[in-house]
Amino acid sequence: MRSLNSHNYRLHIKSCKQHKLSETSVKISTFFKVKTVEYATNATDDFILDGHGCSSMDQNIKTADDVEALTLIPSSSSFDNRLTNDPGIIVKMKNVGPEMKKLIINIGPCQPTKDDFPAKTFPIDKNGRSFKDLWYFRLLTDGTKVLRDWLTYSVSLDKVYCLHCFLFGINLHDKLAKSWTQTGFSTWKNGIFAIQNHECAPDHILSSLKFKLRETNAPILPALEHTRKFQVTYNRQVILELIEIVHFLALHNLAFRGHREQWTNTIKGNFKDLVILMAKNSTVLFEHISKIKNAGKHQISFLSWQRQNQLLEAIAENISTKIIHEVQTTHIFSISIDSTFDESKREQVSFVIRYIDEANGAVKERLLALKESPYTTGKVLFDLFKDVMETNNLNWNNNLIGQSYDGASNMRGNYKGLQARISNDCSHALFIWCHAHRLNLVVKQAVSCNIDAVDMFGSLETLYAFVWTSKKRVAIFRNNQSKRNYGTQLQAIKRVSTTRWMSHAAALDTVLSFFETIIDTLINIRDLEGPSDSKTGSTASGLILYFLSYKFLITAFTFKELFDILGPINKILQTQDFDVITATTIINQTKPRIQNMREDSAFEKINIKVDNFISDLEYEIEPLKNKRLKRVPKKSGELSIDEPIVEPIKKFRIETYNTLFDVTFTEINSRFNVISCGVLNDLSLLTEKRIMEVRESNVLPDDSFLVFCQVYNKFVDRNALISEYLQFVVNYKEIESTIKLKSNLHTIINDDDLDEDGNSGDENYIDFSLYDEVEDQTSNCSKQNLASVGKLFKLFCTASLQNVFPNLYLTLKITVTLPVSSCTVERSFSKLKLIKTKLRTTMCQDRLEQMVKISCEPDISLDKEKIIDIFASKSTPLTKLLII
Repeated sequence: MRSLNSHNYRLHIKSCKQHKLSETSVKISTFFKVKTVEYATNATDDFILDGHGCSSMDQNIKTADDVEALTLIPSSSSFDNRLTNDPGIIVKMKNVGPEMKKLIINIGPCQPTKDDFPAKTFPIDKNGRSFKDLWYFRLLTDGTKVLRDWLTYSVSLDKVYCLHCFLFGINLHDKLAKSWTQTGFSTWKNGIFAIQNHECAPDHILSSLKFKLRETNAPILPALEHTRKFQVTYNRQVILELIEIVHFLALHNLAFRGHREQWTNTIKGNFKDLVILMAKNSTVLFEHISKIKNAGKHQISFLSWQRQNQLLEAIAENISTKIIHEVQTTHIFSISIDSTFDESKREQVSFVIRYIDEANGAVKERLLALKESPYTTGKVLFDLFKDVMETNNLNWNNNLIGQSYDGASNMRGNYKGLQARISNDCSHALFIWCHAHRLNLVVKQAVSCNIDAVDMFGSLETLYAFVWTSKKRVAIFRNNQSKRNYGTQLQAIKRVSTTRWMSHAAALDTVLSFFETIIDTLINIRDLEGPSDSKTGSTASGLILYFLSYKFLITAFTFKELFDILGPINKILQTQDFDVITATTIINQTKPRIQNMREDSAFEKINIKVDNFISDLEYEIEPLKNKRLKRVPKKSGELSIDEPIVEPIKKFRIETYNTLFDVTFTEINSRFNVISCGVLNDLSLLTEKRIMEVRESNVLPDDSFLVFCQVYNKFVDRNALISEYLQFVVNYKEIESTIKLKSNLHTIINDDDLDEDGNSGDENYIDFSLYDEVEDQTSNCSKQNLASVGKLFKLFCTASLQNVFPNLYLTLKITVTLPVSSCTVERSFSKLKLIKTKLRTTMCQDRLEQMVKISCEPDISLDKEKIIDIFASKSTPLTKLLII
């Protein structure tokens, strides 16, 4: 047997931690002199066998008989991927890199002899000829035998190949070269002549020279490899700095580039200017910039606009990957969708996904996608929804449990709307009309319920247009505001908008807060501009006359009382971690407060507030006056005549005050009647009141959880749920005590423990002071301790009660996952308007989506090493520069 030179092979553990080799066995065989190393390892360990590395385990292979086949196992592949020195396998490889060439050279050519075959002879072809093992050697003129180290025989194909030409050859597509590097040579009739002709060919000689010189220069390669690794490490550190800059600009919705970005320009755009600024405190970045300036175009800069876009894309991709991983971990989710026009008059559709972090029970609403769609019909939106779900690899047919939209017909239509189309394919995707949008419709109807309301809000809008559209009048207003409210922050007159929630309340509060300042301003405008402009003077006089009337003040304080009730509710409904049951409870608690406003005592309190306000004013207020009434003649057949209301304050109460609260109460009942559907009726059993009722009576309605389990029968078993619910009710006091203990273990909630905003330092404390006036007399439990289903669900997650009450846990999880409103979608539109401004209308859709996603999700921690890997995969040059 022919001996080979000793080769060292390293077995590298591709892992961050130090793995221990449980068992190593080297099986040696002499069959065909093919080399093999077989390692038995733990199933969880990934190994790479190559010719270089840092951490290694040496295995010495001394002869051709010592090994049967060399196995290369990539870290992400199975143990079936094998590389042997059989040339029939080697020539099938594509893009053989330097490391692979080194492995093949270390293995050497495959040169079995006839003694290694069971029949003691090489396979015979159809002409009765076969390969001769004597051809491995070349006979020189002096009789010396020289081994042809380029000749390699394929046992599986019965062909010979040229190892040197395959690894280092040129003109490989030539017909003659193909037979020695790709197809193989097997015409044994002319075998020795073909071999002699090939080894004298110029291309073969050049390939052999490369092979020999490579072995001669082999000591230089480790130094080159070390230099390359150092450069890759250096490049990755530069990219780490650039990621910080790109992330900063995206988070703050800032533009990246300027009109001129040459190094000689004073202002080079936000990105390059930040790079220069950061370089003052970063040695790596400073050195990189210096190289760029010295080498010019011959130095890879990583600062071009293409690289900026690729970095932005890599960061957004990393954020999306984390969001999708969290959603797939928790399985169930809900969706909220809305659309709006951007600055370039394109319809942007925002997709927000709601899910639960089961580690701590926190509710998360994340921006999933932002897509452009010129059409927003139910079918188009449905196709767009399916495309987004498929792109993000989300199984919405099985895991979507809720959907929330505004009141547009293309969204909530019962037949062709988006919710109907989704519900047809996913029956457990419960549609919930956004609570905040519905409350906004209630307010919209209330502010136009009678003539006094129309007059007041119309005058507020006129005041805004009259004062705030003129820089001279604005200056007068600010000057008067500084005189009357010295030391306080200057404020602007608010506009009454029909699209912004509670804008009526903000506009009214501003006028009442700066009432005398506004009157001073109107008088100054009338005196300064009135004599020269009759229209300006008449408008100012009309506004002065109206605002200094008792009718305006009593109307204003009446609406302020209504807004004081609905305003906090509106803010609460817009919170992200609010659950649908608590939202239902708040709405139900609001109704009695609206009804109580019709009592005499409530109206008298408003009158007292108006009188106190007037007493502090420097101006006289025009009182309510009796109007001249038109006599209505009695018609024939009428038994009674109209009795008009003469007293003005009584007339106001009946026609304006009572009408306002009656309309509001009616609108709340009609707008929120869907919250009484069967599913939410079943979920009401999870409220504090119903839990106490069941605990005291020990009786559960026969149809409890019936509708809920019909909708979500895939997730929850009704019989098991009822059994777990009854057990939970029995142990409710202990669970409540656990919550109370956790919230108040080292802190007693009192006035001294609240911060400036009136909030407790305990994150589990929920402030219900906004609607504490409505107390539930049937409940003996503190609202501070068990405020919502969300808090109960957090207890389940913290105490790992999902193993004790699995069906009840899933019910709570579904309840918390169900969307309350689509306000997070509206917030994404706010970011959209900050990013796509008038100066950035040409931004492409992909870049816009990436910018909005980064801006909307600032709390997601970035995995910068993975971002660099994603960035490196964007092009081949980046891969060479950033991947070792």
